[in-house]
Amino acid sequence: MDSTDDQAFGASGQERRQLFRIDDTAIFEVVEVGADDIASYPADKCFMESPAFRVMRELQAIDNENSHSLRVIHDKYPELGLYLQGVNKKIDVIANAVASTLLSEDQVLQSIDLSEGGMGFNHATRLVEGDNYAIKIWFQETLYGIAAYIKVIACHRSIDGGYHISCAFESLPDSDQKVIARHIMQVQARQQRAKRESE
Repeated sequence: MDSTDDQAFGASGQERRQLFRIDDTAIFEVVEVGADDIASYPADKCFMESPAFRVMRELQAIDNENSHSLRVIHDKYPELGLYLQGVNKKIDVIANAVASTLLSEDQVLQSIDLSEGGMGFNHATRLVEGDNYAIKIWFQETLYGIAAYIKVIACHRSIDGGYHISCAFESLPDSDQKVIARHIMQVQARQQRAKRESE
């Protein structure tokens, strides 16, 4: 994201935003919405029904519901906690494989830069600065994702063609904020491990 993104998130917390910002790849869709849409229904209602997306969202919700209980179990019974984490990983692998088979062939990976407050991405057509859109994002490795409302902060011609869009998330539910925060931390952890191994 360029400097225009910081206008969306305000001057406070700048260091934190920089810390929790990653370059990533994802599958995503964008549709235009109105202010009334944001107040009326969740962002995922702006897109066609997707069995794969629904399954992955339900798994996310279950993880969120059980996260506290899993921490308590791990604190009291570490071996049982590790076993349950292993079971979760198996389920994630199976769900990822199933979701991959359900994705349509015209969905392709694109580069994004992601923070807890918004994201930047390239788009084939111009998006209007100040307008609202809905976006559905699938993160590459896990295929976990979110549907969210965004406000376009800046739209500039990209040197690679199309436009570079800087946007801020609007009315993002706590559950999706947690998904984004967890995803960013996981990506950063993988990057740190790769860096240590290369050294």
